[in-house]
Amino acid sequence: MSHAIIRGKSGRRHEVDFESCALRVEVYASDETIEIFVEADIAELPEERRRFALINIPRHLFSQATAETAKRKNQRLR
Repeated sequence: MSHAIIRGKSGRRHEVDFESCALRVEVYASDETIEIFVEADIAELPEERRRFALINIPRHLFSQATAETAKRKNQRLR
């Protein structure tokens, strides 16, 4: 089951539960950021009522996390 959870500056938790809906995932990259867009309810609801999550990550942090994940996977395969 796909979902996204964020915690805002106020400390409140916000959850987007995509349940078992078909998802559309788009990834955009610029020199400075990586943007990940996830959207559900594509066929059932009009665009303004669809559940979505939009995540912007500084590119250097995304690259660092990806490298660390690859290292951990390689260590487990040995």
